[in-house]
Amino acid sequence: MRDSTAGEVQAIADRLRRARIAAGFERATEAVRKFGWNYSRYMNYENGERSIPPKQAILFASAFGVTVDYIYYGKNDIFNESENQPRVVSRTVRRIPLVSLREIEALQRIVSGVEPMAADTIPVSSDGTLPERAIFIEIQDKSMSNPNEPISFEPGDKAMIDLGASPAPGDFVLVLVHEEKAAFFRLYREIGRADDGSMIADLVPLNPNFRTIRISGADGIIGVCRRIDRIVELPPSRRAPPG
Repeated sequence: MRDSTAGEVQAIADRLRRARIAAGFERATEAVRKFGWNYSRYMNYENGERSIPPKQAILFASAFGVTVDYIYYGKNDIFNESENQPRVVSRTVRRIPLVSLREIEALQRIVSGVEPMAADTIPVSSDGTLPERAIFIEIQDKSMSNPNEPISFEPGDKAMIDLGASPAPGDFVLVLVHEEKAAFFRLYREIGRADDGSMIADLVPLNPNFRTIRISGADGIIGVCRRIDRIVELPPSRRAPPG
């Protein structure tokens, strides 16, 4: 994947700023404090001083309620041309299938091009930013959990997978490894090309206690993560006993 030009980096930075403001954070410090980010590093991204890597783009997209494709490419711009006008929010709800990583037959059908169907679905506001074909998967283990990484996936998190996207280095991907008859959610890292020209890539866990898996070719790649949904259960409020 080629490096972005200075103009492209600045355009990405401008969209990041617009997404932050539209999400209700007038000042960058408010977003940084809310999500526990490093202020200097975030401002480097928003000022266009550094390119935003895929892991950070997913993090920012999830925090601000947009897609990675919007941040990178401006696709499905959900903002009005004038920032002085109120944002229009769609009330249309789309139900995205929730597919278990253990449903190998269902995942095989998806790989072959069959439209995903599942008993369980997740309602998502359809504001024009959703992928045309998508599923949710639920993270079931600690393989992608690492508190030292800028983004970490915990058991119970729901990852939206864009079924029409091709992976780039640094993306999080859902892959069906035919030899193991198992599906894995991992960081995609390209290694090189085989003699037949196919891409050799490693599927890397964020947790070093889990193994890296090497694949050749793109036959088993189901899609690319574009969004994370996390439900945080708040502790019950502690009220003073009535006097």
